Amino acid sequence: MDESDTSSSFLKLSADFLIIFLPSVGYFFQAIKFQKTKSSKGFSKSLCLLLLLANILRIYFWIGKPFEKSLLFQSIVVIISQIYLIHYYLKYQEKPRDINKIPAEKSILNHMISWKDIFLPSKFWNWDYEIDYYKFIFLFFSIMSIICAIIGRNLIKFYDVIGTISVGIETFIEIPQIKENCVTKNVKNLSMAMVLMWFIGDLFKTVYNLVNKSPIQMIVGGLIQNCEDIILSTQVICYSEDGIIAKIMKKKFKNFSIDNYHDIDAHNKRKGINEKIDFELDGYSRDKMGELKINNNKKDNDMITVEDDEININTDIGK
Repeated sequence: MDESDTSSSFLKLSADFLIIFLPSVGYFFQAIKFQKTKSSKGFSKSLCLLLLLANILRIYFWIGKPFEKSLLFQSIVVIISQIYLIHYYLKYQEKPRDINKIPAEKSILNHMISWKDIFLPSKFWNWDYEIDYYKFIFLFFSIMSIICAIIGRNLIKFYDVIGTISVGIETFIEIPQIKENCVTKNVKNLSMAMVLMWFIGDLFKTVYNLVNKSPIQMIVGGLIQNCEDIILSTQVICYSEDGIIAKIMKKKFKNFSIDNYHDIDAHNKRKGINEKIDFELDGYSRDKMGELKINNNKKDNDMITVEDDEININTDIGK
């Protein structure tokens, strides 16, 4: 083996290593973000569901129509990362404020028996217990294994359909998160490292698929994901604490602090009370209003401050 072959093998091995692990690195950073902020608010849990479905289907796509093994191993690593991520998402998600809404504890036996619960439309991928998510993953694996065992590896069109569905799901995995960002206008609990890994990983994956002549479904899906990465990155730039929108707001209100706002608001309220009392005095006699005394302790230049305003109201109504 000459030097050029050695270099080529090293580059191929490096590329395979990156394609296997790079797409999943960001999800571990996202889990760390949950632990740091003690909250998973703002992160779309549907993203985990779509990634799990897409990569489980890709495994069975490989069984019927083999492609690069590195992409198969990538799917396995992504599935592991999503199980890890969903664990921390559920650990730090907001709990129901109403104690009556907290579900009663179930035994392990009840958990294993109540398979029907995972198919309820109102609860699908929004279950009360973490184990229900793992039951769904196991059940989906089981159903696909049975179907593929019955069909065998000869029906290529069936596996083409699986591959198309897999890539179709993976292509739009970022849409739920993009929608979540549009609604909340906040990316506080979204890991910037994960978004960066998405951008770099998807770009690298697209180039890798083109070079290795992967199935056309994967190439087209990769190009669409690159467009979604640009949209998501733009949201991060706009909605982050140091983003464009945040800087514009800070610049606009840099001379208007919260303390000033409270002082002005308090002064206006006091002023409103004085005006109301004066108005009522004009409409009632002393006998009805009782004794009213308003003292304004003024400082220099006759400026009234909130701290110096003293209002004493003594009434003898009914005497």
